[in-house]
Amino acid sequence: MKSINLFLGLALSISSAFSIAGTTLKNPESNLSNSSVTEKATETGLSNVKIDSKQTFDILSNGKKLGTLVQGKGWLRDVHPVCFVSWSTDQHSDAFFMQTMGADDWETVDCDKVESVGVLSRSDDKDVKIAVIYKVDVRGQYSQDYIILGIKNHNEVYYDENTTEKFQNSYVKDIAAMRKKYEKIKN
Repeated sequence: MKSINLFLGLALSISSAFSIAGTTLKNPESNLSNSSVTEKATETGLSNVKIDSKQTFDILSNGKKLGTLVQGKGWLRDVHPVCFVSWSTDQHSDAFFMQTMGADDWETVDCDKVESVGVLSRSDDKDVKIAVIYKVDVRGQYSQDYIILGIKNHNEVYYDENTTEKFQNSYVKDIAAMRKKYEKIKN
């Protein structure tokens, strides 16, 4: 029995070493930034703002926390659901904020919810790309839409419009399928 526990312990420690290599997502350590994110969303005209804690993650690079990617949803004029993404770091609680589904280029859809968030990049990629998959309502029909975020200078998030456009009308269903497509389009 001792040898099985020892083997299991070694296997877990080895797999843990591999899991912290590259860029990873982790459940956030705290919700301290949520009040500033809610305030920022309200300043942009959204009401009834809710943070999606199940789709909010700390972003780690080689085990070091870069910042927290916060997902949320609010209502424009109390009738139009709009999702948003925010990025906070230890230095700046509102380093990046962007309304996504339901606003700007996506104003013709209603944001239902964030379905998933994931890292598209491989651990050896120079450019880190993070995908967000949304469930949206288009005139009574549900479908999916996507945005791609990039990380530069180790902790600055930006909207990667060029890569996002390559996923439009692609009908990928999950992060694994997005990774495969991303590998094809980046080459």
